[in-house]
This record gives sequence, structure tokens and C-alpha cells, in this order.
Amino acid sequence: MAINMEQFLTENFGYREFRIGQREVIESVLKGNDVVAILPTGAGKTLCYHYPAKIIKGLTIVVSPLLSLMEDQVHQLRAKGDKNVVQLNGLLSFNEKMNVLHSLHEQSILFISPEMLMNERVLQRLSHIHVGLFVIDEAHCISQWGHEFRTDYLRLSNIKQMLHHPPCLAVTATATKQVEEDIINKLALSSPIVHRFSVNRQEIKFVFEEVKTSKHKMERLYELLETLQKPTIIYTATRKEAEELSEDLRIKGTDDVAYYHGGMTKEDRLLVQHQFIKDEVSVICCTNAFGMGINKPNIRTVIHLNIPVSLEQYVQEVGRAGRDNDNAVALLLHCKEDRRVPLSFIDMEYPEDQELKSWFSLLHHYSREHGPFVKVDNIKHHFIDNETKWRMFLYYLEISNVLHDNGDINVNLINEVLLNKLQSYFHARKKMKKTKFYYFQELLKRDSCIRKEILKYFNESLTSKTSPCCSSCGLHVSSIFNSKKKNAIQELKKGTWQEELDRILLTFTEV
Repeated sequence: MAINMEQFLTENFGYREFRIGQREVIESVLKGNDVVAILPTGAGKTLCYHYPAKIIKGLTIVVSPLLSLMEDQVHQLRAKGDKNVVQLNGLLSFNEKMNVLHSLHEQSILFISPEMLMNERVLQRLSHIHVGLFVIDEAHCISQWGHEFRTDYLRLSNIKQMLHHPPCLAVTATATKQVEEDIINKLALSSPIVHRFSVNRQEIKFVFEEVKTSKHKMERLYELLETLQKPTIIYTATRKEAEELSEDLRIKGTDDVAYYHGGMTKEDRLLVQHQFIKDEVSVICCTNAFGMGINKPNIRTVIHLNIPVSLEQYVQEVGRAGRDNDNAVALLLHCKEDRRVPLSFIDMEYPEDQELKSWFSLLHHYSREHGPFVKVDNIKHHFIDNETKWRMFLYYLEISNVLHDNGDINVNLINEVLLNKLQSYFHARKKMKKTKFYYFQELLKRDSCIRKEILKYFNESLTSKTSPCCSSCGLHVSSIFNSKKKNAIQELKKGTWQEELDRILLTFTEV
């Protein structure tokens, strides 16, 4: 079907023109190609599958890694009038999940987590639905070289096969050439069309500032918050730090502040996210659990009080800012003490040698009592505090043909050879992650242009540079924003009663 793409865009989405990369990606998808789309943060990747979903016959499945990301996307699409958008996640009751599954033939888009997609009942239902497009959001999660590698993503190739090989769109904002190749291989994409666009965000001004100690860092933070504009995201290294900073800011007079981290309940996390998006909260103190997929156009400032574990993670997190194309600042305050926490997090992410040995011993213990085949369900309670490591462990047992499809672990194959193989793999992964961290740490010490260094990491070159650019190029934080310009939140609060009423009514109509 030949369509006028701009006309269809205006009539269905209200936009007059495509953002960078969107048209090219959509055209490739509509031709039935497998597509890898590497777009800068804030480029509007949702449209790259929402647009085709209105044209392609069948259900569009969007695999999304985070509940908060999924909720945000579904809410925004429904607010724009698309009611045939549903999700399957852990917050739904059993009856709600059944209602979604039974209504899939009436829906246009299904958002689902990779874990939920492994559910036998869900797969059985989807096998009877025509899937027109299979979308992998945050596709870097499938790559062993990516900064957010997730073993559940590695099974998506098999899922795609079960769904009768629908065209696949893999989208991400942070993929090196190595990650791009890994995405293609792990998803078994067929002659994919790759659309890569620059990660450069000219409107984001980068500032790296070193201080002597953590105490000096906090003093400098409070000083800068007097001049930096809101809305603001402040990343901390730990959950405790996020909570304590939120409380300190409240004591110092910032009433519209909240904290966010992975230790909160799902309901509380969604509430804080909703408050931030709706401008009811202007400052978020958070760990890296917050940020992926948050679509709030007017974020003016992103502050890091920690050193991210990789440059990819840093680009992903600062990419929340400036999506309205106005100036924004990415400020990183750091001191020598900061390297300890990220390195310890990397160490905790993978099983230690002794940990693997204890797991092997546990399996052999069970086999002596129950025979050579041990059911995963019978031992998973031992790993409730190490769920991420446990899922990673099971995946590598599976690809080593030790874990069978029926959930049986063949303990006869749990031996010294397999132990050495897993230990070598986890050592290599840990070394790779630490190398990425050391690279970013060294970047903080360089005098060269920060923007240029970021682009170089992603195999790009800086063709044009705005002034001011970054702290290495002489940029001062105080010059980024016009001091006379009020914060968007402040202006909203000081609006007329009619403006406030309109805002409230809009909120209710979007729910």
C-alpha cells in the first residue's frame, strides 16, 4: 500500500515532520526487513514501531526490559488516543493477565517483558496470533558487550522462531559496532538493514568537575543547585545515598523532591515516576534504576554524584535531558573515593569462584537423594537472594546442554570441566566491565573535548561543535542557563487559575 508518509504522520500522530532517523527506519520496517535502529537518546524511537503498527497486519509485540519503561510507554500511547495498546507484567492480577491474553486478537501493540514472554501460557496464546512485527526495545541488553547485558534477552531468538519469524526491529541508543554485531547475531536477524545515527546531542552541555572529598562534593552540589535549572535528575551510587540526599534537600527547602531506587515497591516506583513526569516533583534523587525510557521533554539538568560503570551507561542516563531541544546540562562531580562503589558492584554482579563451587556441590547433594536429574523448581528457593546470578547460571547450564527444556538439570554433567568453563567466562565478563569503567575514569582526567571523546568511543568524529560545548572547552556551569529564565516548574505553579485547571483536566483525560 503506497502512502504519503508525512500526511499519514500528521493525520495519525499530529506531527508535521519526522525526527532524525525516524523516516528511514519506518520505511525499512514497512518493507518487511529485519532492522537495527541505533538512534540518539530522545530521537523518538517509539514512533518507529507505533507508526508501522497502524499499517502492518497483525499484532506488534514490543519486548521492554523495565516495568517503569513499559508503563510509561503504554500510558503515553493511550493518552494520545491509541486504546488498542496493552501490556503484560507482574503488576497485573491473574484475571487481568487472562483478560489481556484473551483480547490479543483485538489489540495492535503488546508490551511485554522478556521474562513474561517465556511463560508457557503466554507463548501458547501468542502462537495462535498473527504477529506482524517483533520489536526489541533497548536491544543492547542482548549483547554480552553491552552495558546492561541480560540473559533473558538471549532467548528472544528462539521466541521469534516460535512466532513464525515475524520481521524484527531492534532499537537502542547506545551501541558500539561490537554491540551492533552482537545484536544481529544473537537475534539471528536475516540480512538486516542497519540505520545508525550519531549519538551527539548538541543541546546537552557536558561538565566534569573534580573535588577533593565526598564532603566537598556535597557542598559543591548544594552551591550549584542554586543556579541550575529544574527539572533535575541526581544520580547517586547507592540506594541509601539517594534517600539521604532527598531528605537533606527537603530539609534545605526543596519540597518537590523524591527518591527512586530498585529497592522500592513497584507501585511506589511508578508513583514517583508519574509525579516527576507530571511536574509534581522537580528533583529526583536516584540510582541507575531510574531513567531508561523516561520520556520527559523538559529535563534541564542531570547530575552524577557517582562515576557510571561505562561510557554507554553515562550517555544513556544523561540522554534524559534536553529532549525539547533547549539547552541542558550534564554535570558529573567526582573525587578519588568514587571508584570503590562501581568496582564492587561489578564484582557482585557475577558469581565468584567459591559461589559456583557451592552451587555445584548443592546440585550433587540433591542428586544423591533424588537421582541424577534435579528439578530447577526444587532448588530455586536457595537462590532467592541472588536471582540475577541464578538466572545467568541457569542460562549457561542451558546452552551447555546441562539444563533441559523440561526443567531438569543433568547433574552427571556438572563436573570440573564445566566449572572451569563457567569460571573463565565470568572472569572475562568481569574484566571487560572493569576495562570499560577504567576507560571512563581515564576520560575524566583528560583535557580534550568531552563531546569529541564520547563520539570517538562510538566510532564517530566531531564534525561541528557548538559553543559553549563542555568544561574542557572552557564552559562554565553558570553560563549555560540564562539566570533570568525561571524554571518551568516555577512558572507552572505561578500560572493563572485557568492554566492550573487546564493542567488538572488534561491529567484526568490522559489516565
